[in-house]
Amino acid sequence: MWNLVQDLKYAARLNLKSAAFSIVTLSTLSIGIGASTVVFSAVNAVLLKPLPYPEPQRIVIPWRLAPKDANIGYNEIPWGAINFQYLEKANSFESVAAFKSNSFNLTGSGEPTQLDGFRVSSGFFHTLRITPLLGRTFTESEDRPGGGNEVILSYQLWQSRFHGDRGILERGIDLNGVPYSVTGIMPRGFEFPRGEEMPGSFDFPRRAQLWVPLALPPAPKPGDPDDLAVIGRLKPGVSIARVQAEMNLLSAAMERVFPDSKGWFNSRVTGLNEQITGDTRKPLLLILGAVGVLLLIACVNVANLLLTRSLGRRNEFALRAALGAGRASLVRQLLAESMLLSLTGGFAGLMMAEAGIRLVKAFGPSNIPRLQEITLDWRVLIFTFITSLLCGIFFSLAPAAALLPRDLAGSLREGGRGGTANSATARLRNVFLVAQIALAFVLVIASGLLVRTFGRLLAVDPGIHAERVLTFELSLPATKYKDADIVSFYQKALASLGAIPGVEHAGIVETIPMSGSSDGSLIRLPGLPAAPGKEPFANYNIASPDYFPAVGTPLLSGRGFLNSDTASSTPVAVINATMAKKFWPGEDPIGKQVGLADTRTPLMNIVGVAADVKHLSLREETGPEMYVPFTQKPFPSMQIMHVTLRGRMDAILLTGAAREAVHQLDAGMPIANVATLSAIVDESLTGQRFSMFLIGGFGVISLILASIGLYGVISYSVLQRTREIGIRMALGAKRATVSAMVIGHGTRLIGAGIIAGLIVALGVTRLMANLLFGVPSNDLLTFAAVTPILAGVSLIACYIPALHASRVDPVTALRQE
Repeated sequence: MWNLVQDLKYAARLNLKSAAFSIVTLSTLSIGIGASTVVFSAVNAVLLKPLPYPEPQRIVIPWRLAPKDANIGYNEIPWGAINFQYLEKANSFESVAAFKSNSFNLTGSGEPTQLDGFRVSSGFFHTLRITPLLGRTFTESEDRPGGGNEVILSYQLWQSRFHGDRGILERGIDLNGVPYSVTGIMPRGFEFPRGEEMPGSFDFPRRAQLWVPLALPPAPKPGDPDDLAVIGRLKPGVSIARVQAEMNLLSAAMERVFPDSKGWFNSRVTGLNEQITGDTRKPLLLILGAVGVLLLIACVNVANLLLTRSLGRRNEFALRAALGAGRASLVRQLLAESMLLSLTGGFAGLMMAEAGIRLVKAFGPSNIPRLQEITLDWRVLIFTFITSLLCGIFFSLAPAAALLPRDLAGSLREGGRGGTANSATARLRNVFLVAQIALAFVLVIASGLLVRTFGRLLAVDPGIHAERVLTFELSLPATKYKDADIVSFYQKALASLGAIPGVEHAGIVETIPMSGSSDGSLIRLPGLPAAPGKEPFANYNIASPDYFPAVGTPLLSGRGFLNSDTASSTPVAVINATMAKKFWPGEDPIGKQVGLADTRTPLMNIVGVAADVKHLSLREETGPEMYVPFTQKPFPSMQIMHVTLRGRMDAILLTGAAREAVHQLDAGMPIANVATLSAIVDESLTGQRFSMFLIGGFGVISLILASIGLYGVISYSVLQRTREIGIRMALGAKRATVSAMVIGHGTRLIGAGIIAGLIVALGVTRLMANLLFGVPSNDLLTFAAVTPILAGVSLIACYIPALHASRVDPVTALRQE
């Protein structure tokens, strides 16, 4: 231990003496370890940290799946209340619960506010095994039609709106104009379920603020609530495979009861942890791999720097050996020097990681679950410590191999005159450099592919012109607005909103474009019969006459909706271009008829064809979609509609006037989810932008590190060949010849690195195919563009040493020798 302490003291003195070398080395290490720590902390929070529920591995979500040939744009679809009865009888579940999203208008306590919440069955909290911070959960008697009005509040809502007042449990609150009893307050941080954790077909809010009883009827019938999600807790020892087998039997039983819906009861059981991580797993693991490559480049760079420095210490170590130092003590000295550098770099990396985590929380995509839970916990600290140790061991091997040959005396003679290194050491430095260039090439290629993908996404036509469009949500309580009242309110609201100075068009729609959700229905097409269970499917949207000009969706043929399209007129519909091509290829669909699969509903005449609109994302392959006018039938889903206002100015400036116009019609009506359509489109790109900037940043840093490494190797080569260069110039070699010789050496290394990187990149980029859009993983244009960039930057790194070599004074060089 005493010898180790002495070695560490000597290493500290050596590093302080070589201040410039230490600064460069520590900077390289802190960047690599800091970036790795930030990415690992994200992976830890999202993928590794256990969910905050007792035995979370037993919690599953059984999804109902659409038939493979349904072509509805998504796989998971809601369960009906009548289906939930079957799931409750499954033997594999210890408990099972249903839930659905719902919005509520909070009134009577300040400014009216729309709250996002859920209707849940009484077993919901029991299934998660979560108990309230205050109060209690719902009883079975409360979870019945007419069982009363109870609500449980989230901790965040309790604090922000009611200032943590415990008396709220006694006073209650008003929701949708009806008094509700507050039975409980949930613990801090509990917000399940969240919108980013659910598939696109489920229009769930991002944050749950309250929960009320679902109150399903004891004997549900077809037509009862059919937009339910389900969560279950498995019995001890029951595997997902076993419950999946039982779900398959239940699906077959439901098909026998409802033969007309055969194929629509298939299911897939997903673990809650897998559900929450979902689509974020692959991008995060890819980013972790990219930062691992960056860390490896940093380690190779430091190893090359240490190897270069060690060549100047050959005489020192040979002398130590001659004075009796054993091979183990020499290795321990080198290891102590490397460990001191790596652990110091690791500590500096932790400081950088702390700042990096703040940036990720502030600017990271909002659709990554648990992103705000990123922290430097014990797992991250252990990761950083182990990473630092492994880095120290890795880059201590190179100087140890170079300085500790079997014949130390021969090594001393070899390193004498001229100070040249042996060929094995030179080859090792070159191998390190080629590896750096190859790894940097892979990262820069990955960055280029993501940049190309982002450009392709920006070029996608979403079917709208999002500039100067304001959107917000109106929720009409069913207790206050009945069928005729709903239509009347929206007509008055559109008239008032359209009269606001600066508003060009005012429209309403059920599902706004690029919102990440859509709604659809089975349809029937006269003249195109379909077998039971094979009915065609189309997205289904409700809109007002001025909606299309409000969002800038062009009509390709026919007309839009008119104010004269009312309940007493012929039912009409507008379809999108994809629906026209799919069902009436080569024909004019205007005048054709379409209807819902329910034969009790009337057929609608197609009066117009609109451009395709993206709803889920810019990557979405648009499916058939039909629009119906809100004035022809008061649909139940119309209780929540989105207003779209196109202005002559910055859309956000219309917010105050829009709120005032709504309050003049109903003082208790809040406007919610206020946003510009441009911001909604931009938000859909945050995940792609985050990956692009992160991996792009890694690529730039790796390119800089590789250039620094190349500069160091070529500079040291010039230094070692000073005598040779002096002799060449004394014999008549021109400066240009000397420069070409040095650059030629660098060019050979660059070429070898690029070829190796090309081979690796062709394999590695296949792993990121899911992140790409409109760009193949072996995109020739990206490879062709990146290669000269990397070569150019690397040649610049060679040019400076070459310039120094061309200015060597032959007389001075020979005199020094």
